[in-house]
Amino acid sequence: MVEVSILQKGAVIGFTTTIPVEVIFAGGYTPCDLNNIFVTDSNPMQYIEKAERDGFPKSMCNWIKGIYGVVMKHPVDAVITVMQGDCSNTQALTEILRYKGIRTIPFSFPFDRDRQVLQREIEKLKKALSVKDEQLKAVEEGMSKARSALGVIDRMTWEKRLVSGYDNHLWLVRASDMLGDYNRYNSMARDFIEEVKSNKPKEGVRIGCMGVPPIIPDLHDFIESVGGHVVYNETQRQFILPFKVMNLTDRYLKYTYPYGIFSRLEDIQKEIDRREIQGIIHYVQAFCYRTVEDVILRETLGIPMITIEGDLPKPLDSRTKLRIEAFIELLSNAGDAA
Repeated sequence: MVEVSILQKGAVIGFTTTIPVEVIFAGGYTPCDLNNIFVTDSNPMQYIEKAERDGFPKSMCNWIKGIYGVVMKHPVDAVITVMQGDCSNTQALTEILRYKGIRTIPFSFPFDRDRQVLQREIEKLKKALSVKDEQLKAVEEGMSKARSALGVIDRMTWEKRLVSGYDNHLWLVRASDMLGDYNRYNSMARDFIEEVKSNKPKEGVRIGCMGVPPIIPDLHDFIESVGGHVVYNETQRQFILPFKVMNLTDRYLKYTYPYGIFSRLEDIQKEIDRREIQGIIHYVQAFCYRTVEDVILRETLGIPMITIEGDLPKPLDSRTKLRIEAFIELLSNAGDAA
């Protein structure tokens, strides 16, 4: 492991997927979810093109290439790479980053959800960042306030229908690093809550979006434009850790994303029922192993579902638009008939 304790306070520590970000904050560093930098950039293709110029194959997942490009083009002092519980290509990415002189810190979520193993991984991360338990306590209290506000935004999306599916996606997906300042993010979220209270309630078919956060920038807006309203963003909601107050290890044991499809199913079904979801759009990323999970989802969820695949950070293609529009029309007609 590369020691990072020599980093200056405030140094930027990137990561490849959601990790116990509390530890980064407690160490006095600035967390940065590399995925968010990639996909929200005005020209995300530049990162993929950089990776391919440096030898990454075209057949590789573009999220991995995007993350690599972000690290090469943005000042990042170290990167926490999740070796288990996320992308199967992360080990190769880690090796390339180390070869390029980037400090990397490995972290793993145990596939079998073993508490002792996860506790050991968190302790290793705390040691790498020179973090003490007393430092964590204050951070956890502050972050809980921000997560509470994000929970209100989520509830306002499906219960009062005052928040668009895209705004829900954006606020929740950024919870992974809270833009590097959880106190400021909490204030921003609470301002947004006040702002949307005067909104007219959304109408349309209640749609759930499942799978990894989409690389397609206009997915949510298009769904809304053809009569749908996304009331559930599965993985993005998990980023706010919507669980009762508990210690750090237990919080990340309940976080479903890293532990495979079976850990997710119970939570998904609960949210389908609670939010009265009429149909599911399952987003999968091209060349991602998680695509196979689609087989299980189709046979277990019990409500209409279509699967769409994304590859590049570009708007929806015409064929996919037609499929989504037809799906929502079908659900709308079924609702009228009922």
